[in-house]
Amino acid sequence: MIDGTFAKKVDTIRSIQADVPDDLFITCVSFEDRCLGSFNKIDEYQVERIITFKFTEPNPSREKNFLIMNEILETNKLKDKLHTISVEHGMTMNGILGLHNYCKDHLLNSHAELKVTLDITTFTKELLLETLFYFTNILRVKNLRFLYTVPEKYASPEEGSLSYGIKKIKILPFFWNSWSSTKDDYLMVILGYEEMRAWSLISRFDANVNTLLITRPGSKPEWDLHCEKYNERLLKENYDKKELPAMEPLKVIQVFEEILLNEKLHERYNLFVAPFGTKPQILGIFYFMLKHPEFNINIITTTAVEHNTPYYSWGSGETFSFFSLDSI
Repeated sequence: MIDGTFAKKVDTIRSIQADVPDDLFITCVSFEDRCLGSFNKIDEYQVERIITFKFTEPNPSREKNFLIMNEILETNKLKDKLHTISVEHGMTMNGILGLHNYCKDHLLNSHAELKVTLDITTFTKELLLETLFYFTNILRVKNLRFLYTVPEKYASPEEGSLSYGIKKIKILPFFWNSWSSTKDDYLMVILGYEEMRAWSLISRFDANVNTLLITRPGSKPEWDLHCEKYNERLLKENYDKKELPAMEPLKVIQVFEEILLNEKLHERYNLFVAPFGTKPQILGIFYFMLKHPEFNINIITTTAVEHNTPYYSWGSGETFSFFSLDSI
């Protein structure tokens, strides 16, 4: 279970257990500068091995950040511990296979006492969910720590959408749990800053019931209304609406329990969740599913046609930690 209701701000990253190096530090390099947020705080960090996922699609900003990441590791005498796993959008399971082979080759797949830090900041949602499943359900690791860095500045609604259209809709293999032709479909969409992507999914998926989960409070107080502004037109539609905090996984679990437990919706509906919000919300969904496997929730992910990278995010802000000390 995730330990602590609120995210805990960290200024210096140290190993999970004092004076004992972490076994693994895992991250995903990105075109967003905040992928370096945790690396700028590792002066006192002890770790045995570092893995970074790196998407293969050409992107100059990603290459620049990967170079800076290597320079920071070199400065901290950690570069020889780095292993890079290449992944492709829409084929992230190959990355999980690469992770599994690495763990197997280094004898890391045989015990649950591994101390693993996951910097989830710039994972894609698909890759993050699959990585969580691997460590929790396959390796059954108990000591997971999550780091998450917010950007210094996000694009505002006035600067345009963060993405355009949907190229692909899929249900992740590890998260395809149940579907019955005798039940209606119930879709819960966690809204972020991508209105057209969410609207396209709702239109194409054509569920019998839709609920919109508005991300509020935001990752920063000044972003509390961003989600509503970005989704202004969609929110005028006649759908059920609830709020979901950006940075509190335990409250995410509680909101889903309020929605689903009270009316036992799983007895009447095929349940689907489409996460367009934050990575800490993903943690909440994942641990809700571990706590309540009877709901058989199916997770939908989408691939955007294009990201509006010039107006995505700038800089690297504060870094927060979440702990998962015991799987449910």
